[in-house]
Amino acid sequence: MIEVTINANSYMNKKINSLALHRTRANISLNDVAYLLNIDTSNLSRIEKGIRKPNVRIILLYHILFDAPLINLFGEQFNTLKEKLIGRSRKLIAQLETEQPPKSKNRIAYMNRFVKYLNESVYDE
Repeated sequence: MIEVTINANSYMNKKINSLALHRTRANISLNDVAYLLNIDTSNLSRIEKGIRKPNVRIILLYHILFDAPLINLFGEQFNTLKEKLIGRSRKLIAQLETEQPPKSKNRIAYMNRFVKYLNESVYDE
């Protein structure tokens, strides 16, 4: 399992403001969004200001409401997970090359394509 620890202050400063940005670009009031999300306006304000961290539900609802790309809302977490996945993939490739279990050539080929894709992906910020 890949686990990620996020520096809350860094996450809040870089990513939470994008929630308010998406809302204000759509010219929708905080009260309206709070109503749509079924959340208290003051709590939503705290989330947008970075005082509180949004949960997945809030982030997904912003994605749905404002067509906000998830990579913009989860950018730091995405990049951290991506780097860890690349590292684990490379370790698996090395293990398969050393042990050469059945069908390892297909598995190695897939993993190499996968790592190449991640390295070339447009998701980088």
